[in-house]
Formats: sequence, structure tokens, C-alpha cells
Amino acid sequence: MVWGNANSRGILVVRAGAVKGGGDTVARVRAFGTALGAQRLQPRSRKPMPAPVPTSSLVPLVDRFAALAPALGLCGAFLVALAVFTIRSRRGGVPIDAEVAARPTSRLLGPFLRHFLVWTLAPFERVLVRLRVSPDAITLGSLAIAAGAGLALAAGRFALGGWLYLFAGIFDILDGRVARRTGRVTRGGAYVDSVTDRYAELLVFAGLAWYYRSTFVLALVLAALAGSMMVSYARARGEGLGVDGKVGTMQRPERLFYLGVVIAHAPVGEALWPSPGYPMYWPAVIALGLLALSSNATALRRIAYTLRRLDDDPVVPARTPAPGEAPINGSRRRAQDPLRRPASLLTHIRPT
Repeated sequence: MVWGNANSRGILVVRAGAVKGGGDTVARVRAFGTALGAQRLQPRSRKPMPAPVPTSSLVPLVDRFAALAPALGLCGAFLVALAVFTIRSRRGGVPIDAEVAARPTSRLLGPFLRHFLVWTLAPFERVLVRLRVSPDAITLGSLAIAAGAGLALAAGRFALGGWLYLFAGIFDILDGRVARRTGRVTRGGAYVDSVTDRYAELLVFAGLAWYYRSTFVLALVLAALAGSMMVSYARARGEGLGVDGKVGTMQRPERLFYLGVVIAHAPVGEALWPSPGYPMYWPAVIALGLLALSSNATALRRIAYTLRRLDDDPVVPARTPAPGEAPINGSRRRAQDPLRRPASLLTHIRPT
């Protein structure tokens, strides 16, 4: 008997035992192998690949700007309000706020911008006063928003983080104004406000440090954080010694306004000129470098100013204790300045 099968290449393999039937069996086997081989060698039919859809180079750019639409909308609203305020100021004069006018201004954040911010926030201030919202609740809300800004920056959402940082600053303005309008100004509230301001800055800089943790920008973030903390501490410590050290340009309102604005709009530059690989947001990097230099310069200026004021105090030698009198510690003591308030009378200390 003869039988056969085909291998993977379509070639008939014949295994023979006892051959019966003569040439007819062999012929049938050969014919079967030829037909099977021809069937296997036929090319398989493939479906034609679809033609590639032409894409425009503007599509990725439009997608990136669509993601920035909320932030760009807020920027547009800010510019419209600024235009309205400018037109109103030219026609009827700049609306003067008594609290803003009584405070010293700086070159980086002049009186025009300060009056504009207060004028913009006036409707929200009236609503908070009417609703009897506690100033402490507004202060804690500012801290919560700053925490959200830090998380957004750590995740690389710079547009969201920048605007949240600005909103945290707005809440920080409103809590003091609402407290003064409702007659709820307390020393404890001023203390809580100063402490939460420091925590808010720490949270924002922590988010930036986490995002830039594997780059050289981390050094700039830490330098800017150190300068910001020292600016506030130099003034607070000087006021504790009776010296008002509110000098320098890069105080907390300036730091918050310029850093928040630059961070909020840094993704626009990234959308136009994307960085290869890891997004660096170069406008934010430049702002951090300038902040590191200016804040530390302001801190050093406050330290030098406080030291000069302390050295100018008249010093009287310690008198020799009388017999039986307790000895006087120290060889010199400072004379009491009648025009300077002691630290215990300093109320509403708000380092900036």
C-alpha cells in the first residue's frame, strides 16, 4: 500500500509499504501532490492599505492652544478690565483708594496697578462683606488655593498653577480689607495671615522644585525660595527690635504678581516653540533667576538698613552696682528711644 502527505512547503512525501495496484496508484499520488503544491504556491490576496490622511502642521499647534483656552480667557478678561480702568482714569481721574494711597509703593508695582487691582476686586469685596464671610476663612482659602497651585506646578500644569497662585494672592488682599471694613481686625488674625503667607510661598516653590528636580533650574528655585523667606524674616526681626525695615523693591506683592503672571503665560511660549523632550517653560526659568537675584538683594538691603538703625541708637555705659545691689548683666545697654514703639505694642505685623 502507498500513502502520502504534504510538508509545509507543499512537497509530497511518499511513504511506501507494499505497493499494490501498479502504476495507477503511483500516478494518482503524483497527481495529488502536483495539485496540492500548486495550491500552496499561489500568492495570498492582501487587502490594499488605506492611503495616509494628509495632516496640516497647524493641527498640533491648535490642539496646544485649545488646552490653554481657559488661561488665555482669564488673560483676556484681565486686559479688558485694564483697558476699561485706563479709559475711566483718563476721563475722570484715577479712582484713589485710601488704604493703597497710605502705603508705600515700589517701582515694580506702582500706584496705578495697585489702584487698578483694588478697583477690580471692589465688587467681590462688597459681596464678601455682605455675606459676612470671616477674614480667617478667606485666609485659609488663600492657603488652600496656594496648595492647589503647588500641585498643578508639580504636575507640569503651569497655566493652571500660575493662575491659582495669582488667585491665592487675591484672597490674601481680600482678607485684610474685609477685616478692616467689618471691624474684625485682631492681632491674632494678623499673625495667622503672616504665617499662612509663608506657607503659601513654600507650597508654590515646592511644586516648582518637584517639577525641575532633575534639572539645573532646581538651584534657581531654591535660591528664590531662600531670598523670599529672608526678605520676610529680615523685616519681621527688625520690627521685633523696633526698626521698620520695609525697604527694597522685591517685596511679597511684587514677587507674587510677576512670578504668577510669567508662570501662567509660560505655556504660550512652549506651544509656539516647544522644547525637545522635557518642557522647560523658559519664561518661568528666567523669572526664577531674576527673582533669586532681586529677592536676595532686597534681603541684604534690609539687613544692612536694620543694622545701621540699630548702630545709630545711643549707648550708655553700665553703671557700677551699689553695695548690696544685684550686678547688672552686660557692659553696655541701649537707651530707650521714646519715639520707638516696643515690640509688645506692635500690632498687625505683616512681613512682606
